Amino acid sequence: MNQLATFLTGIAIGQPQAYHNMQVYPLHIQNGHDRKYRTLDEAMNAKEVEIKEVSEGGRVPTLSVHNTGALPILLVVGEELVGAKQNRVLNTSLLVPATSDLEIPVSCVERGRWSYQSRGFTPSGTSSSHYSLRKAQTESVTARMLVNSDAHFAADQSAVWREVDRKISSHGTPSPTSALKDVYDQTSDQLKEYLDAFATPEAQGVLVAINGRIVGGDLFDHAETLRTLWPKLMRIYALDAVEHKTEAAEPTADAKQFLESAQNAKDETYDSVGLGKDVRLTSDQVTGSGLLWDDKLIHASLFSAQGMNA
Repeated sequence: MNQLATFLTGIAIGQPQAYHNMQVYPLHIQNGHDRKYRTLDEAMNAKEVEIKEVSEGGRVPTLSVHNTGALPILLVVGEELVGAKQNRVLNTSLLVPATSDLEIPVSCVERGRWSYQSRGFTPSGTSSSHYSLRKAQTESVTARMLVNSDAHFAADQSAVWREVDRKISSHGTPSPTSALKDVYDQTSDQLKEYLDAFATPEAQGVLVAINGRIVGGDLFDHAETLRTLWPKLMRIYALDAVEHKTEAAEPTADAKQFLESAQNAKDETYDSVGLGKDVRLTSDQVTGSGLLWDDKLIHASLFSAQGMNA
């Protein structure tokens, strides 16, 4: 079993909520430790973080984070940062150390703009890498790290742009700068239906099924973290549920079996960009990544290796 297996075997799966073609299974774990970090939104609200281009000229795959707070900041794979020269998304989950500066790996999700909109970035409250894009980012980062452990968690930027373009076309949401955020903005009413239909789980994580199949999930060390990130996570999955919407479907996949497949996936461990270790999972059934800090699981993102395909 892999390094995440200890945490995944201790999960209790709750009763799912359902709306149209999406089901959400709550995941419960016992962690036994305090929450010793802030989320990005919490740090922004406390005015303890600043995110900018790495230089006046900027560099597409890298941004600079300045944490002035006394706690590390958790940045989650797929979170979108809006502003500066173009919108970006996080390539991996990481912890920015307290009172420090850190360069972080990102991908561009606004190909048609390279000019300052603002001097810094803010987290998008409404958009992030949708499920299919976050899966593609994670798998391309993993593939590159397996070939070269010094790849610095770089994703395949061309593949990211192709998926953003595909998403814009699929939803019929024109964007003058080919921005992923425009897809979310123009489908906001449909996404709100899903967001309103699901109560925030009192849990540490979720597994999500679309059209009757488990497509993936997210697990954190604390329910407070899930509550804070819930609106973003719901939109991540709902955008794909809207695209692939069918008649309401009952789950046919086994949530327990999905977690067992994740436990048995092959893993590779690397030093994280920030604090802790980054664990990469690969198998024919499940792919994903996890962030460990002081031998504790902070965040795991899991994906069906088949994605949205039947």
